[in-house]
Amino acid sequence: MRATLLIMLGAALSAAAVAAEEPPAALAEEVAAPEGYVIGETDVLNIRVAGENDLTGNYTVRLDGKIAFPYVGEIQATGVPLPAFNRALRDELSAYYIDPQVTIEVAEYNSCVVYVLGEVKKPGVYKFQGRTTLLETVAEAGGYERSAARASTMVVRAFYDEPRVMRIDMEQVIDEGAITLNIRLEKGDVVVIPKTFITNLNDFLTDITPSLAAYLRVNSVYRTTWER
Repeated sequence: MRATLLIMLGAALSAAAVAAEEPPAALAEEVAAPEGYVIGETDVLNIRVAGENDLTGNYTVRLDGKIAFPYVGEIQATGVPLPAFNRALRDELSAYYIDPQVTIEVAEYNSCVVYVLGEVKKPGVYKFQGRTTLLETVAEAGGYERSAARASTMVVRAFYDEPRVMRIDMEQVIDEGAITLNIRLEKGDVVVIPKTFITNLNDFLTDITPSLAAYLRVNSVYRTTWER
């Protein structure tokens, strides 16, 4: 079974690498960030300071997690909830302006990416705007192939920290409307759809780790952080 799984994963990673060469473009239309959205590396923030056009504009979060803002200088953004970042920036600007009015929106959710591999029509890297579900992501990837073991849809979370594997029975979601199984995905989640049902989650994680690590280092927006 392990040999079959590794062959299947190798083919899936090759297909995904081709698809990932041209990842979907970020949607141009801004949407309101989910409550408590946590800023990530490479996100683009649209910051507006009332009455101060020179300060207003788009600021990209660098790979070191910071942005450079006029007067304030370097300010930590990665890992900070959007409301808290707004307060921090307003507090810093208070040294130069009386009661500064700051509005911040996420112009591009570049850190919100998930990876879809295996038996879907368009494996690759997918961006989402603040939040997405497993079913939405599979649909974005073109849906399941006929060969997919839908009942054994695998989600690998926190791969480089404390990896956890979840097996989701998407047949129940699609055919029976079991919406509680349609989990919300998080940044960096890897969705793997095998051809056969996976019985042992630990063996599955052990088998895919080398290939998956190589793929993520090539295709992930977090690769610089991981290497550092």
